Amino acid sequence: MNGTGLQWRYHPTGMTRLPNYQPSMRTLMTDNRKAQDPLAERVIFLRSLPLFSGLTGEELRFLAGEAQSRDYEAGAIIFHEGEPGYTCHIIGKGKVRVYVIGEEGRELSVSIFGPGEIVGEMALFEDLPRSASVEAIEPTTTLELHQNVLLHGLEHSPTLARSLLRALSARLRNMTEEAEGLASLTVSDRLITRLQRLAEWSGRTVPDGVRITLPMTQQELAALVGTSRESVNRALATLRKQGKVRLDNGWIVLLDT
Repeated sequence: MNGTGLQWRYHPTGMTRLPNYQPSMRTLMTDNRKAQDPLAERVIFLRSLPLFSGLTGEELRFLAGEAQSRDYEAGAIIFHEGEPGYTCHIIGKGKVRVYVIGEEGRELSVSIFGPGEIVGEMALFEDLPRSASVEAIEPTTTLELHQNVLLHGLEHSPTLARSLLRALSARLRNMTEEAEGLASLTVSDRLITRLQRLAEWSGRTVPDGVRITLPMTQQELAALVGTSRESVNRALATLRKQGKVRLDNGWIVLLDT
């Protein structure tokens, strides 16, 4: 296993911080020396994404011209569950987590998304409130597209419509398969599975394993696993006794076994 690390921080009650390859927008903008203006940079970025790669230059320039660049600090809420949904966001750099609040008030993280992925698009088609909240978990830049812009693009570009349908179908399939796979697992097994996914996505190799470099609080990790903070603490202790993880100055390291 290659190494990764997750920072393990405790936030007292009432003070908890709310929280495949795709090249980042910053990388593309920096590496492509021909980009002379923000519009050209956005066109380059959109063309690099599978969702938009089949569009014509005119279609890309239309979307890029209508998109608004948004910057969010770590912990900033991009939108809240229950709000009207008039825009979607294409992540240029950084990472966000999608979460919902259950009937008992417990927070449950649905997934984490990074550069090149789109969030918030479902509400645009349903004319319903947002079904989940989205929080930046590190400094994040997005391209924000208004509902009218995306619908116009879909109406005039069969290529974009097919690409978006494929992307939504793949996301639904992956979420269904993951939910089915986790349903029968113990908390410890769910935790190690989530940590392995985080390690693959945001890890750094260390001599004895992988340090998860994505900063998350205990409560945020519990939400991702779908349990309480206390249960995650007990599961983490179990995994440490089993020699599967260790803590390194507040970071979780998955150990080679």
